[in-house]
Amino acid sequence: MDADMRTLLSRRVHWDDAMPGEPRRVNEFREWGDLPFHVSVFDHSLTEDEAAASPLMFYRLAHERGALAEYLAGEARFEAFYAELSRDGAWIGLQGRRPRLLPGASRRLARTIKDSLRERRLMDLTFQALPVRVYGGYDRTDLMLPAGKAIGEALQAVAIRHGLFVLPYTPRGGQAA
Repeated sequence: MDADMRTLLSRRVHWDDAMPGEPRRVNEFREWGDLPFHVSVFDHSLTEDEAAASPLMFYRLAHERGALAEYLAGEARFEAFYAELSRDGAWIGLQGRRPRLLPGASRRLARTIKDSLRERRLMDLTFQALPVRVYGGYDRTDLMLPAGKAIGEALQAVAIRHGLFVLPYTPRGGQAA
C-alpha cells in the first residue's frame, strides 16, 4: 500500500450527527478540502422538478416508464468507468471493521458496483489504480474523493472519456464547495 492509499484510507468522514431541529453540518468531507466532485450521467445537478420528471432516475422507474434502454446506456458508461478504476482492485469499506481489498476481477467487486449503480446498496470503495474513494450516490451521481489534485484531474479525464459528466461537489447544506 503506497502513501497516497494510506492517506486516503485514513481520512475521516464527518457524518452529520445533528439532532432534529438543530442546524445541519454542511461538509462531511472537509478533510478532503476542495478535492471532492461528483461524476454523473446528467450534465448538471438536477433540480427537484427535473428529478421528479426524469424517467431515468433509477432502474425500476426507467423500466416502468419504458426508458430502460437509455438507462442501461448510462449504466454501461459508469460500468466502463469503474472497470478502468478497478483494474488493480479496490478496498471496500466495511462499517466498524478494517477495509478489505477486493481483486479487480472479483465477482464481489463487480456486484458491489452494480448494486450501487442500481441503488440497492450504495458503495464505499477506494480504488487503487487511481487512489480515489468513491461513495455511490442517488440520482445516478457518485461522489469522488481523490487523494490529491493531480489524481482528481486524471480521474475527471477518465470520467469524461467514458461519457460521464463532472459536477462540482455540493455539501448537504446546498452551497457549492
